[in-house]
Amino acid sequence: LGVSVNTITSRLSRARERLQQDEELLVRELLGSVQLSDSLTDRITRKVSDVKLTPSPNWKPFLPWMSFGAAAVLVMLLLGVSNQYLLRFQKPYSFEAQSEPTIEIIDTPIVLDIEAKPAVRNQVGRAVTTDDSSGAGVQVSDAVSASDAQDASVRLSASQWSQAAGPRGGPVFDVFATSEGTLYAFSQTGLYRLRSDAPTWTLINSSIPIEGLRVPMAEHRNTLYFLSNDTVFTSTDEGATWSTLCTRPEGEAMGFVVTDEVQRDRSQVGIAMYLAIHDKGIFHFTDGDKEWTLLNNGLMDRTISAVAVIGDTVFAGTDKGLYFLDVGVWERLLADVSGSIYSLVVSEGNLYVGTGPYFLALQQIGSKSTETAQMMYDHNSSLNRIFQSTDLGTSWTEITPTDGSRPIMARSGISLVVAGKTILAQAFTRFRSRDGGKTWTNLGFDMDSLMLNALPSAAVGENTFYKAGPSGIHRTTDGGESWHLFMEGMVGTRILDLIASNNRLYAHTGDNIVQSRDGGESWKAIRFDASEVASSAGQSRLNFSADSRLTIAGNILYAISHDGNDLHVFRLSTDGDVFSLVQEIPAFEVFEVDVSSIGLLTDSEEAKQVQLSDGDGKDDNPVGTLRRKEHENIGAFAVSSKTFYAEYRRQLFKWQPGDLEWKDTGLVDTGEPSDEDPKYGFKLAVSGETVYVGKRDGKLFQSLDSGDSWKDITSTLPLHFTRFKEIVFAGSTVYVATDNGVLASQTGAHWRVITDDVVIDRLAVNGLTVYGAGESGVYRLDVHDEWKQMSPRVPGKVLSLVVDRDRLYVATERRGLFHISLEAESYTVSHQ
Repeated sequence: LGVSVNTITSRLSRARERLQQDEELLVRELLGSVQLSDSLTDRITRKVSDVKLTPSPNWKPFLPWMSFGAAAVLVMLLLGVSNQYLLRFQKPYSFEAQSEPTIEIIDTPIVLDIEAKPAVRNQVGRAVTTDDSSGAGVQVSDAVSASDAQDASVRLSASQWSQAAGPRGGPVFDVFATSEGTLYAFSQTGLYRLRSDAPTWTLINSSIPIEGLRVPMAEHRNTLYFLSNDTVFTSTDEGATWSTLCTRPEGEAMGFVVTDEVQRDRSQVGIAMYLAIHDKGIFHFTDGDKEWTLLNNGLMDRTISAVAVIGDTVFAGTDKGLYFLDVGVWERLLADVSGSIYSLVVSEGNLYVGTGPYFLALQQIGSKSTETAQMMYDHNSSLNRIFQSTDLGTSWTEITPTDGSRPIMARSGISLVVAGKTILAQAFTRFRSRDGGKTWTNLGFDMDSLMLNALPSAAVGENTFYKAGPSGIHRTTDGGESWHLFMEGMVGTRILDLIASNNRLYAHTGDNIVQSRDGGESWKAIRFDASEVASSAGQSRLNFSADSRLTIAGNILYAISHDGNDLHVFRLSTDGDVFSLVQEIPAFEVFEVDVSSIGLLTDSEEAKQVQLSDGDGKDDNPVGTLRRKEHENIGAFAVSSKTFYAEYRRQLFKWQPGDLEWKDTGLVDTGEPSDEDPKYGFKLAVSGETVYVGKRDGKLFQSLDSGDSWKDITSTLPLHFTRFKEIVFAGSTVYVATDNGVLASQTGAHWRVITDDVVIDRLAVNGLTVYGAGESGVYRLDVHDEWKQMSPRVPGKVLSLVVDRDRLYVATERRGLFHISLEAESYTVSHQ
C-alpha cells in the first residue's frame, strides 16, 4: 500500500483508543432502537481492549487483515444480538484473487453533496458558445467580482434548469461596433456578438463583470477593451475570454479610447488609453508607465461628456465646449460656440460635433416662472448645432439642419450617428443627410425615436444603425426612418409577470403582453382593440406600462391598464390573439387635487385617494395624495365569481355585474413599500366569496362576503413575520407566504405553520399541489405539509412561479425565464 509500518501502528493505536471511548455510541447508531444490556457493553469493551496487533515489516500481504481485525470482532458480536439486523459492508479487497490485492469499485446509493471548485485562471469570463469553432470551453477568472462568483455558483448548481429563448426584451447597457462591422452588446445575461453576416446575436461570454449602466468598449490592433467599475479587461479572441489589464480610476465613465503611444520623436511605443470620468476629468494610461495620470490642465471645473481620438489627437467634449489635447494641455476649439457637447463622433477621419443646452438647463427651466422658462427654452433650443471638421479641428463647417427657416428644436441636444457620408441627427425632429451634411431630409417626429435619442449607438453601414437601451437593442435598416426591437438570439430578461393558462404562457414585459404556445421558445405580442378606448384627449393611447396587471379567472386572461387618467379592464378573446375592452365594467376616472396636508392615510380616515365613477365626474369625495411613491397606480388585481378586485393607489376597490361604478371596499394600505419586492401593493387571493388581503404593514384581512365586510385576523396567525410574500388558494386551503415561513388554513381561524427553515418568495398551484420557490431552491409541498426540494438553487431572484403542463417555470429578475421538468418528479438533491 505504500504506507510505513510506523504509520500503520500509530493509526491502529489511535483507532483502539477511539473504539474504547465510543463503542457504545457506535453500536447505538448501527442498531437504532435496540437496547443493549450492560453485560453486552462490558463484553465489547473487553474484547476491543484485548486486541493485540504487532505489525511486522515482512507482513504486507496480510496488512488488510490487521486493518479490519478490530472491526471484525465488533461485527461478530453485533450479529449475535439479533439476526433481523443485517449490515451491508463494501469489501475493499478481493482476498481470493491470485494477483496483488486491489481496490474494488462498486455502485452505492449514497450521494455526497460536495462543493465544486472550478479551475482558476488569469482570465475573466465563461465562453458559453460561439458562432465558430474557436473559443469553446469554460474560463473562470480570479478577478471576477463577488456578484459574478455567486452567479457562477448558480450556474454550476442549477444546470438542471433550462433557459427559455424569450420573451425578447430587457436592458442592454451598451453596444459597440468594430472596424470590421462586428457588433458587441452587453446585457444582464452576458456579452453578445453579431457578425456582419449573422442573422442573430450569439452569447459568447456569460461571466463578465457587468456592474454599471454603461460598459465602454474600444478596439485597437485586433484587441478589444472594456471597462468594469474598477478594471480594464482585454480580449484577443473576439470577446470569448477576457484578461485583466489594469485597474482604473473610480467614477462614471463617459468615454474610453485606445490609441498608439507616440513619443516626441514621433516613434510609437505600446498603447495609450484615455478615460473620461464625468466629474473628474480625462485620465491617461500607457503600458510603459503602468499607471493612470489625470490630465486636467485646461479642464478645471469642467464636466466631461465624451472623448474621441483621431490618430494621436485626443478630443474631449465638456459642458462648456470642445477641447483637444496639445502636449499635456487642453486647448479650446469652437471658441465662439456656446452650449454643451452632446455628441462627439469620428467617421473616416472626420470629426462631427453635436451641441445643445447646458446640462442643467432643464432643471433651471423647471424652477422658473412660465414666461421666464419659455425664454430660457427658446434660448437653449438655439444652442442645438452640428459642426464638422476634416482637418483635426483646425477648421469647422456648420452643417446644422433646418426645418424650413428654423433650426431644429430640442431640449436635450442633438444625438449623432455617422457612417461614411450618412449622418443621422436625432432631436425633437429627426433629420438625415446622405452627403456629409450638405443637404438634409426631414424624417419627422417619432416618439420611439425620441426615447432612443440619448442612448448608446453604433453604425455598421450607411443604412443600419443600432441603439441600446432599457428595453433592448433597437435597429434601423432604412437610415433611421423606422426603428424596431432586434433581440434575435439574445435572451430576454424583462418579465414583470408570468401566467400560465390553456397550455399557453403569458408574460408582461413592461410595455407589452406576449404569449407563447411552445413552452417559451417563441413569443407573439397580443394585440388590443384600441379603437374601443378613447382617452381624455380624444386619442387612443393605451399603454401596458409597468404597473399593468394580469390575472386568470375561468381560464380567461384579464388585464387592467391605464389610459391617461382612466383605468380599463380587458379580456382576451377566445382565439387568444386580441384583448378587448370589457364594456360592461365602468372605467376608473381619477381626479386629483392638492391636499398633500392630509399626509399618509389610515384605515379610519374618511379621506379618499381616488374617486371612482362611471365617467360623469359627479362625485364630491375629496382626493388625497400619498407622501411618497405617488407613481404607484395599479397594485393587486383578481377576479372571482364575476367580481373584479383592483387596487389603485393603495386602496382596494371591487366591481360586480349591475354596479354602475367601482365600490370602495374600505381597505387602505399605508405601510412602507419594500424595495425587495417589485410586485408592490396588497397581496390578494380570492376564491368564490372568500377574500384574503395582506397589507404592507403585516396585517391580514379576511372577507367572507366578497369584500363587503372585513375582519382583521392577524392575531390568529401563529407566526411572527415582517411582510407578506404571496397568498394563493389550493382548493379550499389558503396558503400565505411570509418572510419567516408559510402558513396554511381552511377557515382563517386555525392555522398551521409550514416552515422547515425554508423561506418561500413565490407560490404556484397545480390542482391541489403547491409549489414554492425561494433563494434556497424550488420545493413541492407533500401530504405531510413538508417541503420536498426539487432543485437546490434557482438561477436568480424569482419574480413569478407557474406550472404549465409538465414544466415548472420561474421568471427571474435578471436572467430571464427558466423551466424544469416535472415528469419524473424526483426530489433527491444531489451535486450537479
